[in-house]
Amino acid sequence: MIARLTAWICLPVLATAALPSAEPLWSLQPFALQPVPVVKQPDWTRSRVDHFILARLEREQLTPNGDAEPLTLLRRVYFDLIGLPPPLEEIEGFEMSKFAAVVDQLLASPEFGARWGRHWLDVARYAETSGNTRNMAYVLAWRYRNYVVRALNRDTPFDEFIREQIAGDLLPAASDPVRRDDQLLATGFLNVGVKSLGEQDKDLYDMNVADDQIDATCHAFLALSANCARCHDHKFDPIPTADYHALAGIFRSTQNLSGVQTNNVLKEAEAMPLGKDGMQRLTAVKQHEKDIADMQKDYVEVAKKRSTVREELIKAGIDPAKKPAAMPKEMAEKMATLGVLEQDVAAWQKKLAEKQKSAPMPPPLGMSVRDGETPIDCPVFDKGEIKKPLAPVKRGALSAIPVKLAPIGPKESGRRQLADWIASPQNPLTARVIVNRVWLHVFGRGLVDSPDDFGKMGMKPSHPELLDDLAARFVKEGWSIKGLIRELVLSRTYQMSSSTRSDAALAQDPSNLLLWRANRKRLEAEPLRDAMLHLGGTLDLTPREGSPIADKAQAITPQGREVGRKHFLNDLRDDTTHRSIYLPIVRGAQLPMMQCFNAADPGLVIGGRSASITPVQSLLLMNSDLVMKQAEGFAKRVAGQSLEDRIERIWKMACCREPTEREIQTLRGFIMASGDNTEGWRQLCHAVMQSGEFQTVY
Repeated sequence: MIARLTAWICLPVLATAALPSAEPLWSLQPFALQPVPVVKQPDWTRSRVDHFILARLEREQLTPNGDAEPLTLLRRVYFDLIGLPPPLEEIEGFEMSKFAAVVDQLLASPEFGARWGRHWLDVARYAETSGNTRNMAYVLAWRYRNYVVRALNRDTPFDEFIREQIAGDLLPAASDPVRRDDQLLATGFLNVGVKSLGEQDKDLYDMNVADDQIDATCHAFLALSANCARCHDHKFDPIPTADYHALAGIFRSTQNLSGVQTNNVLKEAEAMPLGKDGMQRLTAVKQHEKDIADMQKDYVEVAKKRSTVREELIKAGIDPAKKPAAMPKEMAEKMATLGVLEQDVAAWQKKLAEKQKSAPMPPPLGMSVRDGETPIDCPVFDKGEIKKPLAPVKRGALSAIPVKLAPIGPKESGRRQLADWIASPQNPLTARVIVNRVWLHVFGRGLVDSPDDFGKMGMKPSHPELLDDLAARFVKEGWSIKGLIRELVLSRTYQMSSSTRSDAALAQDPSNLLLWRANRKRLEAEPLRDAMLHLGGTLDLTPREGSPIADKAQAITPQGREVGRKHFLNDLRDDTTHRSIYLPIVRGAQLPMMQCFNAADPGLVIGGRSASITPVQSLLLMNSDLVMKQAEGFAKRVAGQSLEDRIERIWKMACCREPTEREIQTLRGFIMASGDNTEGWRQLCHAVMQSGEFQTVY
């Protein structure tokens, strides 16, 4: 059924889109350092990036915008790097000479990982439930989320980041126990996807899980949709169905340790023990459970014997509790036997109680994977039909990518080899894809405007030489995400004004494809919510250990942890004051603010979110208890000053600039109409937090 659906989904593309040309796929060509273009205005440039951007603008006879106002740039870089507005003291003391120092400070901040970790979680289709017909809770998924935050904060080289997520359990164990745990938790990437935990066909279940892992791996790291080849050779890209099943063999040779189970699927009930002695502790726990089970068997036997003797006495008309003085010899012997058995039962109960008290402390657990006991080569399934297997294909990777995959041993899944293949400096896709993802989040639009599709049906790069130059230097300089971001935000291109007052440029390039100005960006759901908590003075910057999903599941049996059932109701709230990356993510039931402001669909790899402006967003901000509470806190933070000072501070904290005289008059009129009192100031702060300027990065 799923195979047919996949094939059907591909068909409309043939009918509605132009067929691709026969030219080789641009993204599969090698990349290399590019010569720096000569420009007519070399004084304008501050980096190699600027040379490429300016050269293209000059070729099109366009002039770049002037520089952004210092405070506009300050707010821009704060939201882009840590997803929060700058504090008032930074606003009031900022000078452009401090900009590079501010950038370094933000890159070193622990809030960097919370901001950029959310970008990666979009790509990793992170969620805390399985989705589909039985939406089971992933009570351990939060550990993968926190790993991502830590990895980005320590600037884990991206090639290492890849290897950890595909094959962290197979890497040489780090000497630091915390880093070793992170290697194991990283493979949660493979495990947090959509699973059909109600599926009764075990082979189809395994194939669907592998399909999700193929899709996530190829889209996230290579920006190719290899899962289109599940039923047939890819219609557009050079991916034959044999390659798809070669990848499927790797993932079907991998055991998922998810800590989740249903009556249909028990194979993912195990989880990965963490800590330097995690495996020993887990072994001790299992041994203890076995000992308890064995003792229970012996206890039950003694208890049965006692019950049998007691019933025989009762049938003979003798009440064992009263112990009559005179009774037949046979019954007297049974009464004596019962007394001995009662003592034995009491002794066993005492032993069991003592044994249960001595239970060893279980280790912390995480979602992870390990190689299966018997690796397999997956057969090609005719038209994707699981009941129609053809000849198997050897475990492997995509043959069109000009990188050699290391041989896979008969007892290996091949994940380690696949991770090295993806992370190879010679892989023409990997560095280009991540550089483009970073560019998208810094500039608001990728050099390739289809960040998850570098295939024939995706967009071609607007600045191909710049993309290749960045990719080559990214690899050469150690795959550093922070280093790449630093270079981009210190460029003149990043620091341009977002003004659209150039009529000529606007007419010639209305979508700003050539970057003659900075792009205005709507705040996504998470930084918008975090900014409101920040202004309200309630934001808790402490990293969140655990999750509301895990908290709710503690008292529920593993097979009852289904969102929507009576024992696990879908009533999770967003009233936590931690950063929004730590909010619960439930497939099929996103929190209202996340859904309303275009949070990523956790069932898909999402490299770039959609942006929208709808009446529902305004209604939510107008009526949300959370927003009104933050407005009240915001008003209290500026209390005790003159009316003009309070207005100025409110505007500076929300919009990061001095209000104009007209804006001051407007706000003064608002407070005079609503009342110069607690409620009036709350309403004013509430109105400012709903403004378009507060919700936009210029």
